[in-house]
Amino acid sequence: MPRVLKRIESVVPRRAAGYGGKARGLATLARAGFPVPAAYAMPGWVGDSFFTSVLDMADRPRALLRSAYVTDARLRAIRERVRDSTLPQDVVRSVSDALLAMRDEGAMGFAVRSSAIHEDQEGASAAGMHSTLLNLIREDEVLDGIKMCWASFFQPRVFSYLRALGEDVQVSLGVVIQAMVPAEVSGVLFTCNPLTGDPGEIVINASYGLGSSVVDGRVTPDTYRIDKATGQLRDQIIGGKAQQTVLAPSGGVREVQVESAERERAALSEQHLLHLRELAERIEEHFGGNRDVEWAIAGQQVFVLQARPVVVPHTRGRRASRREQPRDRRKIVWSNANIGEALPGVATPLTWSVLSHFSNLGFRRAFGALGCTVPRDAELVGDFRGRIYVNLTEFTSILSQIPWIHPSALVQLGGGRYASELDEVVARRSSTGFLLRLPQTVTRYVRENFRLQARIAEFEEYFAEERIRMVSVDPRLLEPTGLDRMLSDAEHLLDETGSIMLTAYANLLTAVLVLIGVLRTFAPDAGKGLYRDLLSGLQDVDSARPGFMLWRIAQLAKNEPAAADRIREANNTKLSVKELPAGPTRDALLRFIEEFGYRGVREAEIAEPRWAEDPTLMFAALRSHLAGNLDLGQRESRLARARQDAEQKVEAHVPLLLRSAVRRLLDAVRRFTRMRERLRGNVVEVLGMFRRVALESSRRIRAREPEAGPDAAFFLSVAELRRVLHDDNERVAIRVQRRRLEYERNKALPEPPTTFVGFPPAETMSIPKSRRLHGLAASGGVAEGRARILRDPRQAADLAPGQILVVAAADTGWAPLFLAAAGVVTELGGPLSHAAIILREYAVPAVVNVTNATRALQEGDWIRVDGDAGTVEILGA
Repeated sequence: MPRVLKRIESVVPRRAAGYGGKARGLATLARAGFPVPAAYAMPGWVGDSFFTSVLDMADRPRALLRSAYVTDARLRAIRERVRDSTLPQDVVRSVSDALLAMRDEGAMGFAVRSSAIHEDQEGASAAGMHSTLLNLIREDEVLDGIKMCWASFFQPRVFSYLRALGEDVQVSLGVVIQAMVPAEVSGVLFTCNPLTGDPGEIVINASYGLGSSVVDGRVTPDTYRIDKATGQLRDQIIGGKAQQTVLAPSGGVREVQVESAERERAALSEQHLLHLRELAERIEEHFGGNRDVEWAIAGQQVFVLQARPVVVPHTRGRRASRREQPRDRRKIVWSNANIGEALPGVATPLTWSVLSHFSNLGFRRAFGALGCTVPRDAELVGDFRGRIYVNLTEFTSILSQIPWIHPSALVQLGGGRYASELDEVVARRSSTGFLLRLPQTVTRYVRENFRLQARIAEFEEYFAEERIRMVSVDPRLLEPTGLDRMLSDAEHLLDETGSIMLTAYANLLTAVLVLIGVLRTFAPDAGKGLYRDLLSGLQDVDSARPGFMLWRIAQLAKNEPAAADRIREANNTKLSVKELPAGPTRDALLRFIEEFGYRGVREAEIAEPRWAEDPTLMFAALRSHLAGNLDLGQRESRLARARQDAEQKVEAHVPLLLRSAVRRLLDAVRRFTRMRERLRGNVVEVLGMFRRVALESSRRIRAREPEAGPDAAFFLSVAELRRVLHDDNERVAIRVQRRRLEYERNKALPEPPTTFVGFPPAETMSIPKSRRLHGLAASGGVAEGRARILRDPRQAADLAPGQILVVAAADTGWAPLFLAAAGVVTELGGPLSHAAIILREYAVPAVVNVTNATRALQEGDWIRVDGDAGTVEILGA
């Protein structure tokens, strides 16, 4: 007769199918010499035999799976019968012998874990579906624990999962009895980044006590990201660690509070991190793929408790970066000064998976258009504490190929701060290849510009057709395959839209660099505002249109008292357009929503609602215009005069023979600026299509996994979401819960610096005490008024005319408030940012890239914004 229990290292992995996924994984680790606690594995046939002896034929697993419907009450009764039945004597004797052997080796308590054949597979994990019991002391407790593992098979969610796997699924449930590790520190590690799919880093979560609190998301652990190539930390976040799970002397576990001083300390020492890094690389190499590893440290010994496959996002060809001479990550300069304006704050996993690929591809295309080569393994973007950053060190190295442009010029155009560490790489890149390619680069630039307008016209016709087709589809009516096709269509449309937008942006960047070179050469003393004045009042800039249109709608409402009063009265309550009285104002707003409803604050974040869903900011702008007396015609005249004066200055300084060429160059910069803003709107509209798929997918996920919550799809990558749509047996609730906790944790952390070296500092940046703050001049003019600090669009309801709007990042979704404000101050952004372009169109004085503006300024401070000098001065409280 086959043995009821086998020592874990005597289980042969390739013959271990009947023992279940968990046992097979532990056997593989143990036989390879990894530090696995003493354990015994019980094959699934033992449970099958037990079910045969204690359950009626109709109540056995296979029969229940064939039943059309099984009530929860019936399953509950079967679970009770399994738990109340007596185990066979051969099982009791085998367990007794195994416990005695492990006690002889020093075990004081035991864990009983399920090991189903259908769990811990490459394609289906079934994680968390079956029971795990910890720190069982007595033999009878272990025997009861085995029956509880078997009984956990008879749960509604398990049968739903198994039915989705199909009729041929194996339904046996093995068991692992494992010596408890009295862990001082424990957690999980991933041999690649489970969110971004980056194979070049190891992610470790650690906390005090047993790892169950980390796995279940009951504690905020420390997070360490380690670079595989160098072994250096990419980032380190000290979690709250407010409590820990420990072994209770009488059996079981209990929660205890962690001393305040201990919470603030790192749970892992440098030596621990070194051991875990080496362990992660060995496990990954042994299994030949990514692994999610549960580990524990007792004394100075690191134990591996479990290793299962980890599903990572599709990385589109990404690979671990292993340069011949790995770059010292402690000297890499990271910045989100410009990219953070487009996507400020913490990104959800879905948004990160979409935009990280989009950004990486876009930067490569932009550099290529400039004639620069980009190393295949270049790490252009990264995430820190959920925020997206660009690698300025890599950027500077690439841009140093252009001999007549110092990389600092591009860094500053984007709003970044040029750190001295960047100079170390500038001299190391040769310009030879760039110069050899220059004729081809110029030829390509001329050729693309010659047909770019026609190409954009063709694209816009195609985009309009695709928009109508996709918007006309109701995702609620689609089969999963249809919803997956809709997701694929959105991906394809984003690639097409992004490709042409980035072509326009690369051309804009090239033209701007040449224009700056011309101005520095021929008009160095003409004034810092010359460049801004030349690019002000462009007219027909798409991203500025919503603000202008809302101002005109406010003028309509002034002639329609009932509508105006309704808008004013709804200051602190939610108001929908359809609640307005019928008339011109309501009709105009409905047209506004139809045309611009896809836009919103933080509109690059797919999880954020759009104006059509939450019109709070839209009505705030209307209220401000109703209370004010803005003369738009006067502003437009002032802009036109400033632009004409700037053009005359350039004409006066540029040699006669070059004036025609400079005029054409200036026209090109303006044309490309308009193109980029229009195409940016198309990108945002496509992201709205992703949102529609995500909302419907979230509804479906919640229907089969209520514990996943109402927004589950936003906490999955595109690849993971596609997996859910393709495979009804894919369960994501635990993954979603962990990521949601991490997302909330990242949001609660202090905002990392706009630019930093190595990885963000653990401490909060000090708030500047000076009464004069410095940033980048974005839109000319001077304004004085009360500071109105907004951290959330829902706070915009009572923005008053004459106030200075102060925000961390002013993306296009804030634009309706720009025109209503006397001035604008932002912490992020640069002269080429979308916000700066819009602000110049509105002739609103603005300073961007003001470090810690939302903390250095207080609500209600009387401040002066000098959009020419790039300063913000506190005049009084």
